[in-house]
Amino acid sequence: MSKEKYLIMRERKHLPSPVYWNIIYQTSLKTKKLYNIVLSKGWFYFDSGSHKLIFLKNDWNNKEEYIANRLLKDNKYFKKIENRVNLEKKKTKRFLMEVKSVNFSKLTFKELINLGNKIKDRCLNYDSANVLAWFLGADKFQEKIYNLIDIPKEDFLILITPKEKTAVSQLEYKLLKYARLVKAKEKNLEKLSQELADDYGWIHFDYDGLKYWRKDYFSKEIKKNIKFIKKTDKKIKEIEKQEKENLLKRKEIVKKFKLSKKYLDLIKKAHVITLWTDERKKYTFQLYYWYSQVLRELEKRYDIPFKNLKYLFTKELINIEKNNEYLKKISNERIKNNFILKGEKGEITIISKKDKNKILKELKKQPQKTEIRGQVACKGLKKKYIGRIKIILSPRQKNGLKKDEFLVATMTTPNYILLMKQAAGFITDEGGVTCHAAIVSREMNKPCIIGTRIATKVLKDGDLVEVDANKGIVKIIK
Repeated sequence: MSKEKYLIMRERKHLPSPVYWNIIYQTSLKTKKLYNIVLSKGWFYFDSGSHKLIFLKNDWNNKEEYIANRLLKDNKYFKKIENRVNLEKKKTKRFLMEVKSVNFSKLTFKELINLGNKIKDRCLNYDSANVLAWFLGADKFQEKIYNLIDIPKEDFLILITPKEKTAVSQLEYKLLKYARLVKAKEKNLEKLSQELADDYGWIHFDYDGLKYWRKDYFSKEIKKNIKFIKKTDKKIKEIEKQEKENLLKRKEIVKKFKLSKKYLDLIKKAHVITLWTDERKKYTFQLYYWYSQVLRELEKRYDIPFKNLKYLFTKELINIEKNNEYLKKISNERIKNNFILKGEKGEITIISKKDKNKILKELKKQPQKTEIRGQVACKGLKKKYIGRIKIILSPRQKNGLKKDEFLVATMTTPNYILLMKQAAGFITDEGGVTCHAAIVSREMNKPCIIGTRIATKVLKDGDLVEVDANKGIVKIIK
């Protein structure tokens, strides 16, 4: 097997369940029915609480090109996907409202297992509609739009970024505005805090969870902003000023280059797909939270550790009542020994030791480079920067960033936001010009190099690097 056959899409600090659900919809016939194509197979390599997601390189490239071309040329194709996404979003919102009222402690074992399966099914139904457009096709689609329009890259980045704020930026702005309203006694602190908890409590959660933010958290944050109300007012003005400037810049670019309705429609389509990435986190993070509550309840009742439950597949949970000791045994074996999970046609299997070793042999051939290249998502205030590197594969890492350190990750998600505020800039393995890191970098005006593929593999904590935010080059100095 040659290394060219494989494409390592990401490496993250996550336990197997529910992260393995991804490889089900990425290869499922249900997804294929909507998109006309699907990835033929994929692998998850789980080792010591982290995972690598791996695909066949040619398979990825061919299907990335297919989806990008269909999005570019076929409005009916896009509309069909958009309608399904909206339908699944409505169903997911309804399901999440229902599950909030469930008393988990009063459910029978069978009801608890059924709920776990329903959460999984709802997540897969939503993802089968939402994800392939941006996960597989968006970067190439945006590249094709850029080549068609033929305008300066900096102007294109402004156009391709949606006007709508990310969930993280929405929250930051609301915390400031609500502090002003409470200070003026125009609104009730408790009600506003509960509203924020309902809408944004999920941000700090992910597959394995950190802490689901409750009303008390938002109440404290609002009170902090009230305490420093002058700074709060200043930040509100800065945000609103930046929004007006961005809107004006967009209008000027459209006018300057006389962009046709055809091109503006393509940009709008890219905006919709970008927003799906942020919406996806909003709904799936909540689903993951409720799935974790199912596992917590099983932990209480059947004396099987939460970590062990995370190493079991959803379909195996039905055996806990009768085969508790056996499931403890097999989950302990998975915890101690790395394994590779294969997904094909929506079905999953743990591959043989022989096949695992063949893949691991190729994965060990790490690239030896002192320079990596990626796509510039934001230049920030300068063309070049010098700083130290901090690899962060999970926002749960206890040691944060020091001043002037660059955050290096496979990709960022909303629960990285506190770290992103501390960082000098961002460098990621994955992502296109409308990924989470790219959008947040432009909101913060910090340098961001995305889509390097190998940043987390080549760079090491403490490396001193030169970041060329003009050319998208990261060079190790020492």
